[in-house]
Amino acid sequence: MKHQMLINHLSEENIQEILNLAEANSSMFFEKFQVFFPHFIPDILKINPNLIHSELYFCALMKLDFDTKKIAQCTNNSIRAVESKKYRIRKKLNISSEVNINSFLIKI
Repeated sequence: MKHQMLINHLSEENIQEILNLAEANSSMFFEKFQVFFPHFIPDILKINPNLIHSELYFCALMKLDFDTKKIAQCTNNSIRAVESKKYRIRKKLNISSEVNINSFLIKI
C-alpha cells in the first residue's frame, strides 16, 4: 500500500496523515483522500455512477488496503455490516468473487 501511495507522489507524512484521519473516522478524511487521489472517485464513478457517498467512502478505505475488521473499527460498524457493504460494492462494480476487491481498487 505504501508503495502505491509513494507512486502517487505522497510523502510519508501525507500517508500517515491520511491513515490517521481514516482511523479516527474524521470528517476530514474523505476530503483529504480526494486531494491525495484526485482521479480515484471520478474513475470509480465511471464504472458505476450510482454509487452513494458511503460506498465511495468504503472504496477509499479499501484503496488504503484496510481489511474488513479495520474498516469496521474506523466506521463504527459491525464486521457483518462491512462485509455486506463490500459485497454490494463488489456487485455494483462487477468485480468477480475471485478478485480481491482491495487489490482491484488499489490499481485504480
